[in-house]
Amino acid sequence: MQEPSEFHDLSDDSDYAAASQHQASASIMRSDSIKSGVSEPSGSEVIFYKDNVTIHPKQYTSERISGRLRLIKHASDLILTWVPYKPSEIGVDCLGRSDPEASDKDRNLYAIKTSLNDVRSVRRHTPPLGWQYIIVVLSSGLAYPPLYFYSGGIREFITTLKQHVFIIRSSEDPNVFLVNDFQDPLQKSLSSLQLPGFASFKSASFKNSVVSVENSDSDQANGSVHKSSSSEHSLRPTNKNRQGDLSMQVLEKFSLVTRFARETTSSLFKENHGNQYPYDKFLEKQKSAVHNDEGKHEEELTSQDSSSVSSDVLEFDRLPLIWGKQRESPLSVEEWTAFLDNDGRVVDSKALRKRVFYGGVEPELRKEVWKFLLGFYEYHSTYAEREFLFYEKEHEYQTVKKQWQSISSTQAKRFTKFRERKGLIDKDVVRTDRSIPYYEGDENRNVVILRDILLTYSFYNFDLGYCQGMSDLLSPILHVMEDESSAFWCFVALMERLGPNFNRDQSGMHSQLLALSKLVELLDGPLHNYLKQADCLNYFFCFRWILIQFKREFDFDEIMRLWEVLWTHYLSEHFHLYICVAILKRYRKKIIDERMDFDTLLKFINELSGRINLEQSLRDAEALCAIGGENAAALIPPGTPPSLPIETDAGLYMLDDEIL
Repeated sequence: MQEPSEFHDLSDDSDYAAASQHQASASIMRSDSIKSGVSEPSGSEVIFYKDNVTIHPKQYTSERISGRLRLIKHASDLILTWVPYKPSEIGVDCLGRSDPEASDKDRNLYAIKTSLNDVRSVRRHTPPLGWQYIIVVLSSGLAYPPLYFYSGGIREFITTLKQHVFIIRSSEDPNVFLVNDFQDPLQKSLSSLQLPGFASFKSASFKNSVVSVENSDSDQANGSVHKSSSSEHSLRPTNKNRQGDLSMQVLEKFSLVTRFARETTSSLFKENHGNQYPYDKFLEKQKSAVHNDEGKHEEELTSQDSSSVSSDVLEFDRLPLIWGKQRESPLSVEEWTAFLDNDGRVVDSKALRKRVFYGGVEPELRKEVWKFLLGFYEYHSTYAEREFLFYEKEHEYQTVKKQWQSISSTQAKRFTKFRERKGLIDKDVVRTDRSIPYYEGDENRNVVILRDILLTYSFYNFDLGYCQGMSDLLSPILHVMEDESSAFWCFVALMERLGPNFNRDQSGMHSQLLALSKLVELLDGPLHNYLKQADCLNYFFCFRWILIQFKREFDFDEIMRLWEVLWTHYLSEHFHLYICVAILKRYRKKIIDERMDFDTLLKFINELSGRINLEQSLRDAEALCAIGGENAAALIPPGTPPSLPIETDAGLYMLDDEIL
């Protein structure tokens, strides 16, 4: 099929040269619904379809779900669908590898069906190494998961789009194609904040930008920021640094907020209707106001007056409330000893995790117990094995640390990535928990150790490197361990769970924000209705909570108690999401009564810092977890952080668009 010349501006650049060999098998098709394998409504026409388009539900290339991407013309509407293959269709991919086994429920969880009228932009990614993919961003600022084209076809996909909808390149990023060119309300709200220090971020031009919400390559997401003018500077904090953590503000305001689509495929696979989970009377009552018919596109919410919202709240408040179990005293030395056999093995790890979940750990025990909770020590390890591991890991840590210590100033001049990361770390550590006695004061040795650990981690995990927020996660660990090597390896173990929060495509944050929106929809229907009415369903206002696990919301002692509860994974690996729901539910009446818009809500949530009752939140979250049960758990996409990773040859983190 010959492409009209006017379409060349969309896809004729060198990024697609490697894909030209696939043009012979291009999947631009018309009136081919029989071949597509799915019956279409009368009058529909399949104008494009592509097989072997894949979603990665986890951060590993070996974990994938393949399916068929199609563009369907129906009357005046253009519909984009991606449907996972049925088990009988699953074969081998273009590399001759079979897809991993996955249940129908897991596969159908990611099915996509959306009108192009609801699409804000399409962003293509063509990394020098790896597979090309696109990210479809909706008008709300949310997005579907990346769609990988294993056998090419992005060029044909974009060309077909332009034949049927108005599409232009973004003036800010040639890889972003705007489908509906209007100012996104979220972007307008953020741009109006006029945060100081914008221009200091390398390659970031946010002013008057209409695409920064979609730009997952922004340097602040991968730690690549402006260079330090003096990498040998003292770590002495300045008054300007003490005024607030600007880096976290920028990261919080301008990180992507997307979602993994969980539209049901009942309209595409009618035989799957019987796979839906039955909702009990309590949950149906909460969800009845927010669920539209399955298989249909969600229409824009019409404006409702305050009286209708208030009546929903009153009805919701009449529902029975189940309180979580009363919190217990912390795990004592005597109890901890009773959990160990003569050789030092933990005899009942589940009982231990339950005990910590309900009571936490005595401060003097944290140095030992945290190593088990984080996975640095195995529960079945003996005293002797742990002693051997300690010295072995100490040697390994020093080996990695010497890699960056041996870089001379001459080498550093030619090592841009090292200079940038070191400069960012130097700036962040002097602003991290300096009011805590362990870190306070000028020339504090513990601040230097904090810096050294983060630099060493940036070499240990060079793909991920350093991102703003990591110093917040490391600080309490170093404070407890009081040992550089132990703190490093505990931090490594934590980052295996939370590392996807800092991925360049921000897939980890996307999936958690989507899961949070689904949990609120299930567990607090009136609040969901209001947030939908206020155009706040992207849950961007909860970004900081999730990114650094409530680190800025509680004082230092409380955050240590909270984290050891989360690390047990006792009721759920995603208990932090239930805490988010619990806090929002606690302030639901104020949010609705004051008719908060996005800006007001973001300001209100940030001002909750230091005012949230931790014990109450934990009990409420436990109650919500019990109420939601399997129905709530099913709303969280597989692989959503902080799920423990599965070791693969592909490693924990994939390279994106840049070769370091």
